[in-house]
Formats: sequence, structure tokens, C-alpha cells
Amino acid sequence: MGMGGDFKHSFKIEERAELALTVYNVGFQKCPSGYGWGPGVRDHFLIHYVVSGKGIYDNGGRTFVLQKGETFLVRPEEIVYYRADEEEPWEYYWVGFSGPAAALLLAQTPFTRQHPVLRPAAGERLRQALLDIYKARGTDYPSAVRMAGYLQAALGLLMEPQGERGEEALSLYARRGSAYMQQNYSRSISVEEAARQAGVSRSCLYRAFRAEFGCSPSAYLTRYRIQRACQLLRYSGLSVGEVAASVGFEDRLYFSRAFRRETGYSPTEYRNGRQLP
Repeated sequence: MGMGGDFKHSFKIEERAELALTVYNVGFQKCPSGYGWGPGVRDHFLIHYVVSGKGIYDNGGRTFVLQKGETFLVRPEEIVYYRADEEEPWEYYWVGFSGPAAALLLAQTPFTRQHPVLRPAAGERLRQALLDIYKARGTDYPSAVRMAGYLQAALGLLMEPQGERGEEALSLYARRGSAYMQQNYSRSISVEEAARQAGVSRSCLYRAFRAEFGCSPSAYLTRYRIQRACQLLRYSGLSVGEVAASVGFEDRLYFSRAFRRETGYSPTEYRNGRQLP
């Protein structure tokens, strides 16, 4: 404990495990008056959840005033600054993390670059989830796996409905649906499946995709599959039929027609060098 009841409990991993989601540091702190960090950048994602007091978070020149029950996200390479209030310095829990799955999971939360601050509905459950990560701390591989599991649980809480309205809600639903499609494009999936994963009806997902991407969910999925097919045609030795199957088309003829609609070329023409700029 420090003077005035200030304290800090933290744990930092010196060597990050090779996991899809890896906890880098975790802890909780009652900050002294005016205590801050930055301006600077992190090389990992960092989430803070405020449990008492107040403070400010500056992200790209935008300043947010936070208080109890709110959380903020720091993304890698963003210039940020945050500071505890002079009169009511905040206490917060935090977790820093990285890995190939990190951005994909965050894309299914309400966090966006335009909205790095939110008030999660989970409340106390989120604080407990962050504390669970800290309690599971350790330097061995099993500890890294356990911490990653608790981190996924915390991110799952952030994915719960936050009471969003209007454009923000539609953007979140579209990002959830598109993330599901990007993960599962290689198999036969339906718009209904994507809607269930996004937590909305098919018609709501349609409106969300039109607002976010300017196209329907089915058109988005086809476009993404064709983009992946272009990569395989250019860089792999798979036959056209094998490429079609690899990106989720069961019918080679239908794949060829869809490919021509999207690119203006047949798959064979594209492979032979008639590629779009």
C-alpha cells in the first residue's frame, strides 16, 4: 500500500506464449492524484475498467472523461494518454494482450476506433473476470493457457448487448456478422447462421450490412470468397475446382460465373495473368 491508500498489483509476462490470444500483463491499481501514462504507444491491446473515481483518456487528440463502470481500449501503435483525476483519482483493473485472435475478438465488441470508450452491461462480472486473469497468473505454459481462457471470458462479457442504438448498433452487428463469415467462408454457411452469431434477425443483419458495407450479407460473403480465391489462383498450384471448393463453392460452374461477375475475368484468365490492377 502507498500513501493515501494508493496501491498497485500487477503481473507482466516477460516471454509471450505462442497462442492465438496471449495475456501480456494484468493487474489493478488505485492511482495517486494526477497519476498518468503517456503520451505514448503500446505494442499490444490494453483494456482498462474503472471501478471507482475518475480520470481522462486522450486518444488521437480526442479526450474522454471516464468514471466508475466505464472501460477504455488502447490499440497497438495508437498515441494515447491517460491520467487520474486530481480530486477523485480512479481505481481500475487492466489487461494487456496480443495474438492473431485479438483483433478478431475485439471486432465483435462495441469498441471501434471512433468509440474506444464504453459502459459495459456486465459491470461487476467484468471486474471479476479481470481479477480471475490476475489470479491465474504464472510464467509457465499452462498458466498462459488459463489466463487466455479467462481473457476470452472477459471479452465475451464485453460482447453482451450494451443498449446501443442506431448507427452504432448496426455497425456492431455488421462487424460481428462479417467476422463470422471471414472465419467460416470455406464451408457452406448461411446468412441465418451469421445473423445468429451477430445476435440479430436476418432482416436486421441485412440493414446492418447495407449501412456498413453498402451490400447485402450474401454479396459480402461472395465478394470475400472471391478475394480469397484470387489469392489461391495467384499463389497456389490448386486446380480451379480445388480453389472453388477451398473457398466454399460446391459448384465449379457457379464459382466461375461468380468469379467473372466480381473480377471481369474467368478463373483461368485471372491465373494466366489477366489480373485486375
